[in-house]
Amino acid sequence: MPMVVTYSPHSGRNLVITILLILVLYAVSVFFYNKFEGWQYLDAIYFITMTITTIGYGDLVPHTAEGKIFTIFLAFVGISLAFLLISSIASYRQRTIDKHVVQRLNILKGISSLTEVKKGSKKLKSKLEGSV
Repeated sequence: MPMVVTYSPHSGRNLVITILLILVLYAVSVFFYNKFEGWQYLDAIYFITMTITTIGYGDLVPHTAEGKIFTIFLAFVGISLAFLLISSIASYRQRTIDKHVVQRLNILKGISSLTEVKKGSKKLKSKLEGSV
């Protein structure tokens, strides 16, 4: 039974769009935390990454009400975008890499079936020669 590969024809574009959305979220968040929490850019990037990846060491926390509200928004949007990024990468990989792997597997299956036919014909030939 042949493998069937399904993919979205727009998975490459979806991957680029998702990466751009994450970059925009990072840019907005870095400037927000710099202005409202007074954090350095590196600290803000670190905090955003720890929040989006759900690691959350707790060494940096927002202290203002605006910062806390924005962090709630960041967590929902950022974690959702992170999952979307993982899904987009998987879809792109399936479309580009898996297609080639399946083609090569089908070639190997064809070679394997030819080998089996050859072995079967040798067995049949030996049976025929033995019965004569």
